[in-house]
Amino acid sequence: MDTKSLAPLAVAAAYLFMNQNPSSLVRSSDDTSRAADPSQSITFEVLGPGGKTVMAPPTKVTVTNTSTALTASVDGLKANKLAFQTSGSGAGTYVTSIGGLAQQANGPLSGWLYKVNNVFPNEGPATYKVKPGDTITWVYTNDLGKDVGAPSVMFENRAHKMPMNNINF
Repeated sequence: MDTKSLAPLAVAAAYLFMNQNPSSLVRSSDDTSRAADPSQSITFEVLGPGGKTVMAPPTKVTVTNTSTALTASVDGLKANKLAFQTSGSGAGTYVTSIGGLAQQANGPLSGWLYKVNNVFPNEGPATYKVKPGDTITWVYTNDLGKDVGAPSVMFENRAHKMPMNNINF
């Protein structure tokens, strides 16, 4: 199978891997329900192509007991003034661009993945509940995750397409 025939699969797989809850998109950055206690924080970072370029250095983000990987990531992106784009809505939301680096910008198998504590979860960031002390890393893959250590099984039998949403800071 050539890489052109894999492109729709790559987009679909990445789409499903990056789900989120719609309430995380409308949460205010000054939400008073967030705990002020520094022990209630996670570390957030963004790495560019192949995980070799730092786009957002490790940044502390305050979380609550309802925070997901994506709600915490949105706060981390805001703290680093990185614009991002998503496609879809609700549990089907996929991050398509961070800091102007979009999915498929580096080829048909490129796009954004996330990991928590250096492990790629088998669920989307909307459903992944973070805990204080976690580290969320968004990493841009050039090769459907192979170049950044993502397991290939997470992309099997997944396909969807959704419209774009833009969020700029």
